[in-house]
Amino acid sequence: MSKSENVKAYLNSINKEFNEGDHPEAYAALPDASLEFLVELCKAQGIQKVFEFGSGRSTKAFLNAGCSVVSIEDSEFWMNETLKTLNDEEKVKLQPFIRPLKTRFLGAFLVKDWEIDDELLKHLQEAELILIDSPYYTPFRESTLWSSLTLGNEAFVILDDTRIPTLNRFCDRIAKANKSLLHKRIKVGHGLDIFYRDGNSTNSFSLDHSFSDVVKGWNRFYKGCKFYSDLKKG
Repeated sequence: MSKSENVKAYLNSINKEFNEGDHPEAYAALPDASLEFLVELCKAQGIQKVFEFGSGRSTKAFLNAGCSVVSIEDSEFWMNETLKTLNDEEKVKLQPFIRPLKTRFLGAFLVKDWEIDDELLKHLQEAELILIDSPYYTPFRESTLWSSLTLGNEAFVILDDTRIPTLNRFCDRIAKANKSLLHKRIKVGHGLDIFYRDGNSTNSFSLDHSFSDVVKGWNRFYKGCKFYSDLKKG
């Protein structure tokens, strides 16, 4: 059985179909059920290298599962909050990055996302699992998902918070327009959409944006800019 066939069989075997409330101490944090699933996936698929957009409870969970982790944040404060939860042994296996979000195009509209430079690209392409739990303004994660799928190599690419209709619809469009990608949605925690691109996939993926999608994208961009502006004001 090829690696792709093995992954397909594994994704088809997943039957977790339940929702869970927010974490009691931090509503934006990954719930316990999501963390348990991610650790289970790593063990089932022998994953050793993880790249995270965002850091936090997942970082410690991946490290405890024996993975080496690269995490990127746009906030020094939040990265420091993550580091406070780690012991010295765990910190050795974590490579943290703090980079600002940049204004970038996703197809025909603008977003705020990370610019993947050569250093980040190297880590992204070495990763066997890529978790997208940031930017904090969730619609911008569409761009982060797109970068992960088109720039990464053979890897699981997992997007959190897909109970949100915007992300839900975007994942559906990507899956429909790009048949070479394996796709699975599970209703665990805040909702996780799992993509897998095998070694035979190419970078010529289609966004499949309609005119309506572009208009909505511009609207979300301006709302996102206001969101981050208000966030800085406290």
